[in-house]
Amino acid sequence: TEAGCDLARLAGLEASSVIVEIINEDGTMARRPDLEIFAQEHGLKIGTIADLIHYRTVNERTVEKIRSEKLPTQYGDFQLELFRDLIDGQSHIALVKGDVMTVDAPFVHVHVADPLRDLMMAVKAKSSGWSLEKALSFLGNHTEPGVVLLLGDSFERHNIDDLVDSFFSGRQPLRPTTGDGTGIYRTIGTGSQILRDLGLTKMRLLSSPMRFNALSGFDLEIVEYVESDAAE
Repeated sequence: TEAGCDLARLAGLEASSVIVEIINEDGTMARRPDLEIFAQEHGLKIGTIADLIHYRTVNERTVEKIRSEKLPTQYGDFQLELFRDLIDGQSHIALVKGDVMTVDAPFVHVHVADPLRDLMMAVKAKSSGWSLEKALSFLGNHTEPGVVLLLGDSFERHNIDDLVDSFFSGRQPLRPTTGDGTGIYRTIGTGSQILRDLGLTKMRLLSSPMRFNALSGFDLEIVEYVESDAAE
């Protein structure tokens, strides 16, 4: 939906679109290979989400760096890079350890805020995943450079009751919503622009394996997933 509206806006028209689903003859939903054949047969143009993201990344900037400071921590010295979102005014922080341009694929951790773990050092009975403390400690104990990314929308719009309940029940907390349906796509886009601004093209992601759609549109590649037990 967002892609259709973006295309209309880029053409100088009203940001609205109509979405249709193309079905194969056997009733299944047409995937990209099917759609490429369909487009060729009917003389239609075809584009991907990655194409659109790449175009907007080259032609538009939605984040800007506004400050850079050396930040001493108990895990060593980091460079604090402060970015501002030009769309909603939110601030985002990148904590950079070392010179990320000296290696092919620096470590990267995109942190999802969890106040109980981050501020109160709470430990779950079956703790898993990368806490902020664990990610910073991991980078501090390695000679290779890396980045911890703290996106502003990860720290806002939290429901404290839900965070407490999710912590003790073991379920995932509800994701904060933007109200306009663009949440996860905006988050990936913002984080990707910041990483590209820092000079990254490849990364070793401190995370369990997961799928990130359209990262290639930002010329970013995850070459390795590093799970949290590597820090123990």
